[in-house]
Amino acid sequence: MSVTELRPNGRSRPPAKSASKEAAEAEALRAKTEAARAAAEIGNQLKAAKAAAEIARGEAEAEEIRRQSAERAAETARRQAEAEAAREKARHSAEQWRRYAKAIAITCVIVSLPLQLMAFWSPDAPFLLAAPLVLEGLAWALLKGAEAAIDEARPSWHYRALAGAVALFAAAVNYMHGSAEFGLGTGLGGAFCSLAGPMVWDLHEHGRILKRDGRKSRRERREEARRLAAEVIERNAAEQREADDREAREVNRSVQWPQVWERAVALAAALGELHPSDATWKRAWDDVEGATLGDTAASIATRVAAKAAVKDAANDPAKQGEKVEKPQVESQMAAPAKSTRVRTPDGRRNNGGTPPVRRAGDTLGYSPVARRAMSLAARQQRRASA
Repeated sequence: MSVTELRPNGRSRPPAKSASKEAAEAEALRAKTEAARAAAEIGNQLKAAKAAAEIARGEAEAEEIRRQSAERAAETARRQAEAEAAREKARHSAEQWRRYAKAIAITCVIVSLPLQLMAFWSPDAPFLLAAPLVLEGLAWALLKGAEAAIDEARPSWHYRALAGAVALFAAAVNYMHGSAEFGLGTGLGGAFCSLAGPMVWDLHEHGRILKRDGRKSRRERREEARRLAAEVIERNAAEQREADDREAREVNRSVQWPQVWERAVALAAALGELHPSDATWKRAWDDVEGATLGDTAASIATRVAAKAAVKDAANDPAKQGEKVEKPQVESQMAAPAKSTRVRTPDGRRNNGGTPPVRRAGDTLGYSPVARRAMSLAARQQRRASA
């Protein structure tokens, strides 16, 4: 027995490949590997480009957010600086006003006090020299009492009124004595100084009262009154427009739907409404028409008929082109006397053989839509045959 005969069946050695074929397969494998590597590199480059674009877009958005945040911070800092500057300016102005008012009051005392001393001087009663000091001291003591009352949020008008009365008495003394001894000008000057000092200081205290109570200036009150008047005018105009619209709507409803309007008026009276609201109108519509708002029996019937007509037109064979005849239609509709269409085999033969014999009453009646479709088809056949 030969070696070939001893070799097991199905395990024959495959024929050896040629060197050129192996080289070609190696080249093809290398080319395939290079193509895959190139495709992978292109995919990586595309992913890197997409990631770089997304990173750039994210950086741009972050930069825009940082810029907006910086702008808001700068705006907030600017407003705070302006508010701080305004507060500082107000504080500085108030301090200056206080110093100037005090200086004017001291100057007025220097002018008016000697005149009062000369007015009360008498060799026989030298003790009367204390009277001017009492007058001036009393006036300024009352003003300090008013200042304390303002600081403690107490009424201060009586202190200021008494200080004004004392200053007025001192002014009268200076005017009479100055005019008699030194002339009218001296009398008027002394009287003015007796009043000016306490008056200037009282104005200063009056400003403190307004600031404490948060009262608005006359200009601010005028602006607020003007704004309130404009708001009232606008509100009245809006109410008038709303009333006109409501009246027009009610007239339109009463003319277009008198029965529904009568029911709505009755419901409004029962519910205590001066004018029928939308909810009342909707309820009245449901009571009278028995449908959703805007629908009536006539509108619903018209809509149903229109939909049926659209369906009939869509099922019109003359507008649908060539179509396969249905076996039921062929078996239940008589063929026209004259027809130009090509005769085709009876479709019933494709249903598994000869159909059963039909008898009256073994099928359901046609729907109204089917009857209208059959009537339309019959009319079209008659026109075609004519």
